[in-house]
Amino acid sequence: MAYDYDVIVIGSGVAGALVAWKIVSEKPGCKLLILEAGKNGLDHAQRREFHSAMLANVNRGDMHAPYAKLASRQYAPVPDAVAEQAGGPKYFDQRGPDLFKAQYLRQVGGSTWSWRGNTPRFVPNDFRLKEVYGVGEDWPKAITYDTLEPFYLEAERHLGVSGDTEEWRDPITRVFGKSMEQHLGKRSQPFPMSPIVFSSGDAQMGAELNKQVVELEGHLLPVRVFHTPQARTSRAYRPDPSFEERPACEGNSNCIPLCPIGAKYDASVHLRQALRLGVVLQEATVVTRLARDADNPALVTQVFYKRWDSDDIDAERVVTAKTIVVAANAIETPKLLLLSNVANSSERVGSYLMDHLQDDITLFFPRPLYPFRGPQSLASIEVFRDGPFRGKHSAIRMTVGNDGAGRAPGRSISDVLANLLAKNTFGKPLHHGLEDTLSRLVRIGFSTEMLPDEANRVELSNNLRDSYGIPRPELHFKVGNYTYDGLRKGHELALALARGIPGIDQSAIEELEWKKKFNTAAHIMGTCRMGDDPKTSVVNADGRSHDVPNLYVAGSSVFTTSGTANPTLTLAALALRTAANLAKGV
Repeated sequence: MAYDYDVIVIGSGVAGALVAWKIVSEKPGCKLLILEAGKNGLDHAQRREFHSAMLANVNRGDMHAPYAKLASRQYAPVPDAVAEQAGGPKYFDQRGPDLFKAQYLRQVGGSTWSWRGNTPRFVPNDFRLKEVYGVGEDWPKAITYDTLEPFYLEAERHLGVSGDTEEWRDPITRVFGKSMEQHLGKRSQPFPMSPIVFSSGDAQMGAELNKQVVELEGHLLPVRVFHTPQARTSRAYRPDPSFEERPACEGNSNCIPLCPIGAKYDASVHLRQALRLGVVLQEATVVTRLARDADNPALVTQVFYKRWDSDDIDAERVVTAKTIVVAANAIETPKLLLLSNVANSSERVGSYLMDHLQDDITLFFPRPLYPFRGPQSLASIEVFRDGPFRGKHSAIRMTVGNDGAGRAPGRSISDVLANLLAKNTFGKPLHHGLEDTLSRLVRIGFSTEMLPDEANRVELSNNLRDSYGIPRPELHFKVGNYTYDGLRKGHELALALARGIPGIDQSAIEELEWKKKFNTAAHIMGTCRMGDDPKTSVVNADGRSHDVPNLYVAGSSVFTTSGTANPTLTLAALALRTAANLAKGV
């Protein structure tokens, strides 16, 4: 059978963009097609248009704000909490018992058009959770921190990551008896760029918190505030001379959902480069199913789709390739595989859905911190990410927010203003009240891992369908005690840190009692996990289907466990590894 392409990549987010670019870089002349459900430009004019749309939107915390009027939203729908709260249609068929709160984008460049840009690595024990602590699962034997480290370095170079190498190499500090490198993982090379400079507020909070020692499960741990690794340029940058130069970060505070100048990485960087190397990008293409090869049923070579920007939007078309890579996210990827009834002899497609659950406390610092100057999340506390406590409850990663109260109810700018006006505060007292209150607001956030649970899964809904009649995702989701106990411990640690700040209002801290609740980090993981046993996993360590030798999966859906790190750098490293191995056979 003659194929239309050598490789088809489904999805143009960071995983799809990196896989496509890497393959054609290593195999010049490879015929590669990217299929993407969304339709939006990649150039700077498009960025300016989205930026203008965001500025005109009242709800600046809405990740969909710049993209609400894209035509693709009808035929490539996504979960949208703000729209649902306003009475709009629901995308997920939520079956509980807990609400899965994560959202994402289906457009060219994927959710990197709306991410924070944080790129910490997994720590070594994240890959061996069951072996070391007796909980969760272990990743395939071929995937360890050390074997992935070269690909971490490549991902950091290509995403343009800034960070403070010496903080991560700290030879003095001991955490559970380990050096910082042993605790967090050794770096064989420095970060590509020096860190984004702390704001005044980050620096003041860091100076106070770094004086503290806190207790965790009977161990005294020194607090260290790190510069969070960021896929955000601290100088003009390009990964190699063939790429366009990205400008240095200008310190905008409105870089979520969208960096207005492109200093923060998004997948358009590698998409533009892939297109220059001959890759074909087909937008407005909703893939409806995959199908077996007409001559060799062991292979999946046919991709059926509909074009919503064509004259006949309901016509089903087909394109073929020797190799298929599904690089959607951890919701859309299992949905497509389930629609296609492929790669599921293990009956694990859709299983082990995970997110990073988080919460935070907000407080008033004794002195003005002046938040909102610079990116919202530059400082982090990494020492709670691993330790013997993980046998009992989840690890914890903490952040110091530069975004005032963040999402805390009652302390937004409009809430503070409303409270002052309710007290008949006007004129100079109003001005001074706002200045005193808002300038001292600070947030300490904490994120926790979830254990892989087969009952947490994505299925095809029998009740809800999209505009093409495709079943929407049906989600079964429950937060276990392992995660809730970690959230509670994170809350206790955050309160302990707050109490240790000289001059802090102790009575206000005591009012921040623990409540059994969570927010989402929108880090969707699992559902097509990798493993050595075909009976309990979907793909192998290379991302290749156990069932179909020419079908690959890329993205965070292959994660075996979640760790506490933002998933983007790890999924990028795994995507580069998959592409490198795949390119050898193209």
